[in-house]
Amino acid sequence: MLSATSTVLVFGEIMMRLSPPNQLRIEQAKSFDVNFGGAEANAALSLAYQGDNAAFVSVVPQNRIGECALRYLRSYGVDTSRVVREGDRLGSYIFEVGASVRGNGCVYDRKYSAINLASHEALDWDAILEGVDLFYFSGVTPAVSEEMAVACEEALKACRARGIVTACDVNYRGKMWSPERSQEVMARLLPHVDIVIANDEDAPAGLGMTCVSGSLKNGIAERDDYVEMARQICAKYGCSQVLSVIRDIASVEDSRWMAMLYSAAGDTLLAGRANANAAPAGSDDAGAWWFSPVYDVHVLEGVAAGDAFSGAYLHALLHGYAPQTAIDYAIAGSVLKLTIHGDSNLVTETEIAAVAASAGGGTRVAR
Repeated sequence: MLSATSTVLVFGEIMMRLSPPNQLRIEQAKSFDVNFGGAEANAALSLAYQGDNAAFVSVVPQNRIGECALRYLRSYGVDTSRVVREGDRLGSYIFEVGASVRGNGCVYDRKYSAINLASHEALDWDAILEGVDLFYFSGVTPAVSEEMAVACEEALKACRARGIVTACDVNYRGKMWSPERSQEVMARLLPHVDIVIANDEDAPAGLGMTCVSGSLKNGIAERDDYVEMARQICAKYGCSQVLSVIRDIASVEDSRWMAMLYSAAGDTLLAGRANANAAPAGSDDAGAWWFSPVYDVHVLEGVAAGDAFSGAYLHALLHGYAPQTAIDYAIAGSVLKLTIHGDSNLVTETEIAAVAASAGGGTRVAR
């Protein structure tokens, strides 16, 4: 049974992030701003910043750069005691902030990183999962290497044997693997997952779903297609819940965001919560679904908002939020990240709840 004191374990790669200042292109840069991030590390930090018990597991080199990455997480309250220390290098990436019609850019330098070269046997899941109540990873982790794909599968099987709730953000990365490879691996992993997060770009390429277009231009008009996608995921893999961020992106700076929560029939994670909040937007014999409000967002930096969504929803789940409140809170956490530089969603539970309550309308100075 999940509760506010439950421990969430997040599995993935943390990297050094380098960014040209002032929206410069890489070719123009004479210096880079240095930070640390990565899909799973971002989610762990978000949870810790909201006051939850968040732990991170990875493979990180035993050197000063590796220590800087872990010290960064620890400074925000993330438990890094389960991290395996081996290998020679920490992966990195360069993130170039776009403008107007010029999209954001990302160049990876993560090949031959410690986790990329690690064996799945480096991770002792019997020890690592001790005291864990919820296990989270994203599709980035199995994309790191075949060994890490095996490690994800072993972790999920160990979680299932222990009754640990599992969550996965599909988080498809075309620079890391092909759609065919993603679909093959995710087909092995998702039958062991309780909560699936599949966003507009993930479902067609990462899962091979044909019921959604994956449009970033008019996704909100297609929101009913995401209900069908969720219904199919639950039916095919036996998952309890599916969540999606759905967007209309006009430019790098301006977009519209909303989210969906789908709960399959028999979902025990939301048991007893439905009557405490707004009725679902729809339901049938297969399940029920809720939509958040739509946010018109002026984006400061469009990175890691999906990780923030995951962190906010898991927080809502741990704290027993009713479904409508949970999805409203999750999308509020996500759009807040769009107002923050860097990978880390440095906003508290109180700040997220305030935005969720005002549906983005609160712009007064907090005095």
